Amino acid sequence: MKDQAGPVVPVRARGAYRQSALVLGTAQLGGAYGIANRTGVPDDDATVRMLTAARDLGVTHVDTARAYGESERRLGAALPGLGLSVITKIGPGASVRESLATSRSMLRVEGPLTVLLHRAADASAGWSDLRALLEAGEADRIGVSVQSPDELRQVLTLPDLGYVQLPCNILDKRWLSIEVPDIVVTVRSAYLQGLLAAGSTVKWPHLPDAERDAVVATLDRLAVEFGREDRTDLCLAYLLSLPWVTSLVVGAETEDQLRRNADLISRKPLTDAEREQALAALPEMPVALLDPSRWNA
Repeated sequence: MKDQAGPVVPVRARGAYRQSALVLGTAQLGGAYGIANRTGVPDDDATVRMLTAARDLGVTHVDTARAYGESERRLGAALPGLGLSVITKIGPGASVRESLATSRSMLRVEGPLTVLLHRAADASAGWSDLRALLEAGEADRIGVSVQSPDELRQVLTLPDLGYVQLPCNILDKRWLSIEVPDIVVTVRSAYLQGLLAAGSTVKWPHLPDAERDAVVATLDRLAVEFGREDRTDLCLAYLLSLPWVTSLVVGAETEDQLRRNADLISRKPLTDAEREQALAALPEMPVALLDPSRWNA
């Protein structure tokens, strides 16, 4: 691992907006999030240590939401003085102004935030209010968290759109045909809710075990061929090689996990040739696997 005395996470720019390649996801602060979660919710002391370590490693932003349980409140108790910027999401179906007022109260922040709608379905009712926040200086960027390529295509037409968050991973080829403009794009679910990190040790929804094992074996082989440390290194290096990706939102339950994520994200992305080789080697996956909202279907 790199020397922890100074920042290791690179910062990427989209116009005047600068954001670290690793954004610390904080759903884990509000509940035991992720299929591979083994440690539960970090306590308050662990949260402070993790956020301080994130700042020291060069992380510039944390990602939260009204819908993440106690996440905003716990961040508000730990963030003052750390200098970390906040991305938050309006509660699904909620009033933009009321939701943001509650977020500010919980987070204890007064300056501009990056504010996203938590779902694309709320754009018709809430986008004008988000634009008003941008105009008033209450938001530095506004955007939408989308779930599917179709939703992304729809929101790309919104005026003043400056930020999109979407789920993508090395198995998900659905996003590759979309032309994304010069906006901030953060990718969540880099490990497909933990499945790619867990590999063959857990059941994969909507995919037989034999097919799961073949995919895991291919990923492990590619990691060796490309000189990556392991499968997780490969997964992050792939996403950071996509030219339209600004940052990855990755959560952590422990400081050790955070430091490992920062180390991996500080490494060089795949080359274009390696990315194409990986895409050619990996089979098409069922949408029911790629979209966690369908896992219980």
